[in-house]
Amino acid sequence: MRQRRTVSRMLCQVCGADTLKHDPERQLFVLKDVGRPIEEGELTTAAPVCPPCALIAVEHCPHLRGHVAAWVERPLPWGVAGILYDRDTLSPVPGDDLTKVAYGDPARHWLVATRQVLSLNGCTAVFKDTGYLLPTGAVDPRRPLPREAVTT
Repeated sequence: MRQRRTVSRMLCQVCGADTLKHDPERQLFVLKDVGRPIEEGELTTAAPVCPPCALIAVEHCPHLRGHVAAWVERPLPWGVAGILYDRDTLSPVPGDDLTKVAYGDPARHWLVATRQVLSLNGCTAVFKDTGYLLPTGAVDPRRPLPREAVTT
């Protein structure tokens, strides 16, 4: 229930605060690293996080030891995730993870939903940096430029 509430109301998944108060134009999403940045249209069951909590989450959550993050302009409801049942045998369909089903998919009638799924649109990737989140391409004023970027 907590996941569905945080996702539908754009609340921080850590502290429960309204992430729209930090920035009404975009929300920060931090996901487990799967070897690539968060892509346009990415599907997730993760709720957004407020920037202060993002730093706490990536430091303390084992699931986020390797992580990717993005500022998202349009996190849109896409569907639900849960345990899918076979319509003929009424047995759960084998699988290691929750099945994601779009709202318009007829398979949703055979799914016991436990989470809401969002489609992430208008994504801007951010750097992983201890204590600091920056949009891609921004320069961190606390870090010196790489030697090859310094001109004399």
